[in-house]
Amino acid sequence: MERAKQKTITNIVIVGGGTAGWLTAGTLAAAHGQDRGRQLSITLVESPNVKILGVGEGTWPSMRDTLKNMGIAEADFIRECDASFKQGSKFVSWKTTAQESYYHPFTLPEAWGQTNLARAWQEVRGQVSFADAVCAQGQICDQGLAPKEIITPEYAYVLNYGYHLDAAKFARFLKDHCCSKLGVNYISADITAIESDEHGYISALKTQSAERIEADLFIDCTGFASLLLGEHFQVPFINKKDILFNDTALAVQVAYPQHNSPIACYTQSTAQSAGWIWDRGLQSRRGVGYVYASDFQSESGAEQELLNYLG
Repeated sequence: MERAKQKTITNIVIVGGGTAGWLTAGTLAAAHGQDRGRQLSITLVESPNVKILGVGEGTWPSMRDTLKNMGIAEADFIRECDASFKQGSKFVSWKTTAQESYYHPFTLPEAWGQTNLARAWQEVRGQVSFADAVCAQGQICDQGLAPKEIITPEYAYVLNYGYHLDAAKFARFLKDHCCSKLGVNYISADITAIESDEHGYISALKTQSAERIEADLFIDCTGFASLLLGEHFQVPFINKKDILFNDTALAVQVAYPQHNSPIACYTQSTAQSAGWIWDRGLQSRRGVGYVYASDFQSESGAEQELLNYLG
C-alpha cells in the first residue's frame, strides 16, 4: 500500500491563552514563525470570558531558556511580571510536627557524578546537613542572598535559579511579546462549533462572531475545560487519585507588612494535616495556598489551617 503523503503544516491555531497558551505560541513562533523567514502562521484564540488561573507562580530553572529562546529580555520580564528569584524549595515540618526543615536546591551537588556523596557525608552527618555539605545554595537562601550578582549577564548565574512570578501579569506580558515581536495572530472569541474533515480530524473552528478559523494543526491549551481533546474528541480525564491524593487548593495573595520586607528566594512548603501550604515571595506580595486531599480534609478545615498559617 502506498504510504499517504503527510500534509505540510503551515498554519497552527492554539486554543486557550494563559501562560500555557502563550508559552506554546511564543516557543513555536520563535523557532518557526513567519518573522524568522519561515512560512508558519500561528494564531491564538482566547475566550474573553475565561479568567486566568493565577496559582502557577513558581517555575523551574528551565524557564530561563524558554524566555531567552523567545527573545525576551530578563530585565523586562522581572520588571513587568513582579518576578523574583527562586533558588529551590524549603520543606518545613515534613518529617515531624516540629519546625524541622530541609532544602531541595536548584544547584546540583558538587562532584555529584564523580563520587558517592551520601557515603562521604556519613562521616560528618552529625555536624552538617547533606544539602549544606554538598551545595552552598541552602545557606545562600537562609541569608537572603541572590543566586547571581548585578554584573552577571542575563540568564547566566552563579547558583542555578528559576522564578516566582505573577501568573496573570506573565500571561499579559507574553501576549504582548508574542503579538508585537513574534508575529503571532490573536483572536478574542468564544468557540461555538468545531468542524471535522472526512478523517475525523479538526479542520476549522467557528466563533460567536460567525468567524471560521481554519488550520493544519490545532493545539488545545484550554486546561480543565479540555475543549478540543475532552469535549470534541471525548478523550477521558485520567484520574490518578489513587496515587496523587491532593486534588483541591485554596489560594490567597498576601501583602508584605512593610514595603521593604525581605523577599524569600525559595518556595516554602509547609506540611499540614492533609497536604501542604506553599508560600512564594514576589516583589510586591506573597502568593500563598493550601493544596490538600479532599477525602481527608473539609474545605472549612483547610481554610482554618490556612488562616492559622497566615496568623
